[in-house]
Amino acid sequence: MSTNDTADPAPPPQAVIMQMVMGSWIARLISEVSRLDIPDKLKAKGAQTPAELISGGVGVNEMALTRVLRACASFGLVSESKAGKFGPTELSDVLTADAPGSVKVIAEEVAGTWLRMWGPLDEGIRTGEPVARNVFGMEWWDYLNANPEELERFGESMKSNSLNSLKGVLENCDFSASTRIVDVAGGFGHMVVALLEKYPRMEGALLDIPQLIPVAKEKNPVADPSVAARLEYVGADMFEAVPAGDLYILKHIMHDWTDELCIRILKNCHQSMQGEGRLICVDSVLPPLGAASGTSAKLLDVSMMLFIRGKERTMEQWEQIYEAAGFRIVSVTPLHDNFGTSIVEGAKA
Repeated sequence: MSTNDTADPAPPPQAVIMQMVMGSWIARLISEVSRLDIPDKLKAKGAQTPAELISGGVGVNEMALTRVLRACASFGLVSESKAGKFGPTELSDVLTADAPGSVKVIAEEVAGTWLRMWGPLDEGIRTGEPVARNVFGMEWWDYLNANPEELERFGESMKSNSLNSLKGVLENCDFSASTRIVDVAGGFGHMVVALLEKYPRMEGALLDIPQLIPVAKEKNPVADPSVAARLEYVGADMFEAVPAGDLYILKHIMHDWTDELCIRILKNCHQSMQGEGRLICVDSVLPPLGAASGTSAKLLDVSMMLFIRGKERTMEQWEQIYEAAGFRIVSVTPLHDNFGTSIVEGAKA
């Protein structure tokens, strides 16, 4: 027997392209396997055959499940044995509901409802306008508000996406001198609750649309009475006004809106800000032209183009909207998370 220690040659360009274009197929497999709770079942009971998974409550065709899991094993989502059992891996673990930093819901949404928005990509490129109306018959935010279950899943996916960002803010920012935080468009309120837990003398307000406030109270109940006593829920329009505070945090919010609307939000923060105050925006910072990096943030930027009239921004574009609202950027801290997020801190100019 002879062996060849020569490293495998790099795949030719056409093979690389084919791997890339089949990426949407992989995304759909990940989404559906997650929706079936297979990662959770493998984590709970270990490697299982498709028949065992089905007897455990996965209501699908056995041969179809075998073919799907075999494909998933080829890119490491699950393990595969000669006995026909499929087991958990590090990748499947982050698709379980209780995993630290779980991406279960957002993975399901990205390759599910959100992927539908990429269908009319040709139209989005041609017009430069969002395509949600073509897909859902209404604009994206109107669709969410008209479908409470979708709105709830959107909130859950944002929670999943923001866990690393929240951790990054807690580890990189010192808010011990702040007295009142306003979590602007804060969803279920995980950020403001975490900060109130860390800073026992701080008060806080969670601002979001009125429809989301009762969902936030249900999905993220505050167990600590001392935290609950310092938290105010505000159902209101951030484009009209924001509550008073000396610390404003907008996590994964600014990329949803045009420059004009972002400036309006930031001006409202500036107007209501007590004392010198601090402004924290947590969002992607795109590399400048000529830097072929930041793939995740750049793909997210295209999604913003297709979904709504938002966008990811370069450092120069961040400086422009801060300055227009009366702020200056004092620091930018990269978090190296799923979407190349950074903490963009501002102070009154």
